Amino acid sequence: MAADAGITGVPVRAVPVQRSDPPARTTPAGPDAPAPGDPATANRVTATDIEELARWLIDPVSRLIRADLRRGRERTGRPYDGRR
Repeated sequence: MAADAGITGVPVRAVPVQRSDPPARTTPAGPDAPAPGDPATANRVTATDIEELARWLIDPVSRLIRADLRRGRERTGRPYDGRR
């Protein structure tokens, strides 16, 4: 199909996904604690995971937002936002 369109180059080949073992996590202990092998709870995200992800993402996302705002100001001819 790509050759019919005149596109040539490196041949594309599908590679199967290789999954590594997830890192070991501590599980809560107690009578209400789910079994570690329970598939229903294996993919459950905890509040701690969400907090960790938010802290990990805040710097790169804020950098991208500031850069986008700066580009918008430059496009309109106002390199400074006037608040500083």
